[in-house]
Amino acid sequence: MKKLFFTLLTMVLAIALIVPYSSAADEPITFKLSVETNEKMDVNVGLKVFRCLLEKNSKGRLKVDYYHSAQLYKGKDVPKALKIGTLHMGVPGIWLLDAIDRHASITSLPMFYGLPDEVLTRLIDMEVGKSLSERFEKKLDVKILGRWYWHGNSGVGTKNKPIRTLEDWKGQKIRVAGGAANALRLEAFGAKTMLIPWPDVPMAMIQGTVDGLVTGVVPVRTAKLWETGLRYWTQDNAAFVFFVPMMNGKFWRSLPKDLQKVILDTWEEQVDYERGNLVLLEGKSREEMIENGIEIIYPPQEEMARWRARIMPTQEKVVEETGMDKDFVARVQKSIEETLKK
Repeated sequence: MKKLFFTLLTMVLAIALIVPYSSAADEPITFKLSVETNEKMDVNVGLKVFRCLLEKNSKGRLKVDYYHSAQLYKGKDVPKALKIGTLHMGVPGIWLLDAIDRHASITSLPMFYGLPDEVLTRLIDMEVGKSLSERFEKKLDVKILGRWYWHGNSGVGTKNKPIRTLEDWKGQKIRVAGGAANALRLEAFGAKTMLIPWPDVPMAMIQGTVDGLVTGVVPVRTAKLWETGLRYWTQDNAAFVFFVPMMNGKFWRSLPKDLQKVILDTWEEQVDYERGNLVLLEGKSREEMIENGIEIIYPPQEEMARWRARIMPTQEKVVEETGMDKDFVARVQKSIEETLKK
């Protein structure tokens, strides 16, 4: 499987970078794309393929001004910039959208805790993700370009104390990227949460502002967080993380219909490469983490059962405090149950 993903990724990169296109007579339509993540992240690898294919597929009629590593906007500012039109395209993390619509945090609810990756992906690619995309489009006046990027299942990394049991969470200062449900879940474990932008995480770790963070294994590797003192990694599969591709609505409506189709088709063409590349990157990341002294902990099922039992009673509170629609949550829970039976 890994070999297949690597082969496919190599092929699409070769096609995108080598196959020439004929120049358009008019000046190309140029639009700004801003992401918070750095160039080595799985998201950015996918976006490189997208950008190259888009220029080729549009025969030079579309060109992307690409800004990575929060050069233009920090992640939390991307949705607002898209809404007001100072940015044309972004791929914000799902956790950054709960300020726009609280339902964006739904995959962080206890009912999702520990779900197999393939089950969650099926839900997001179908009814759950489509319902959320419709909400984002209405509230932000954006166009969702298609299936979401993967960013992997989250775990928690710590500096001074490994998290092996429920009791080990108590008192730990844990950085979260955002999302009310994430914070409430960790607080139920007895941890203290801190909201810190990704570019500021290494210094926060070094200075001891936080004891650890919730993220995926790929960001740990790309940021070399072992250099900040990270020593332990607990893979609890608390929440699968996604990035949502969106374009400013006014800009989208200004495009000719044929270019709109090119963008949608190009996005669909490369989504699976981004996802496949993530699988490869996660495996390589775990290997490099171990080589640099990080202990990876996989809690046994009986311990995970204790953790789930602790947070499940908080689901109603999370739904209430975040303002999620109870009927919508109930429908999603039913979808989870039906998907697990398949």
